Amino acid sequence: SDDIPTLSADALAALQSFLSEKQEMDDRFAKLQEQADEIFESNKTVTMDYFQEDWQLSQFWYDDATAELLATRALEHTEEDDYIAFISSPTAYVAFRNVAPERKNAFVFEFDQRFDVFKDQFVHYDYNKPLEFPLAKELKGKFKFIVADPPFLNEDCLTKTASTVRYLSNEDTKVMVDTGAIMEDLAKKLLGARITGFHPAHRGGLSNEFRCYTTFE
Repeated sequence: SDDIPTLSADALAALQSFLSEKQEMDDRFAKLQEQADEIFESNKTVTMDYFQEDWQLSQFWYDDATAELLATRALEHTEEDDYIAFISSPTAYVAFRNVAPERKNAFVFEFDQRFDVFKDQFVHYDYNKPLEFPLAKELKGKFKFIVADPPFLNEDCLTKTASTVRYLSNEDTKVMVDTGAIMEDLAKKLLGARITGFHPAHRGGLSNEFRCYTTFE
C-alpha cells in the first residue's frame, strides 16, 4: 500500500526529546556568541556544555579528568609568555583557558568555526591543509608546548597533523599526542613521541583504545 509510515509512540517521544535537547544546545550556544566579547575580555569560565559534539567532524569530547590532566601538563611545562597550541583538541584548550585565563598565547587550532568565540586565540585549521592556516608564517617555530588530537584514526590524518606539529615546533618544544593505540609506531616515527601509561577517556566512551604519546615523559 501507499500508506505513509508513522512512528511508534516511543520513537516519536525519543525524537521529540532529541530535538528539544538540540534546540536547548543551540539556544545556549547563541547566548555564548552574543556574550563572546564580554566573556573573552573578562576571562569568564566557559564549558564544553556549550558545544554539542558533531560526529560528522569526528568530535568526541574528553571527559573532565582527561581535559584537566592535559591542561595541567601544558601549564606545568610552560611560563606565562610561552606559546601553547591545542590542535584539534578544543576540550583541552577550554580546560586550560579555565585554569589559566591570563595566558594569551594559548591557541586552539580547530576546523569547527563555532570556536571562533575565542577570538584571537582561535586558528581555523584543516588538517588536510596542514601548513595553510591564518598567521602560519608568524607562528612557525614559536610553540613551547603542543597538544594534538588528530580527529580521525588513520595514518593520513596523523601524518598531516604531525607536519603541523613539526612546523610549529622548535628544539625546545614538548609535544603530547592523543590517538589510538594502533598508531604507536607511527607517532614514534613522525614525532619521536613515546607511549605513556595515561589512557585518555571521552565523555561518551569510545570503542577504540586511546593512548597518550609524548616527547618528554
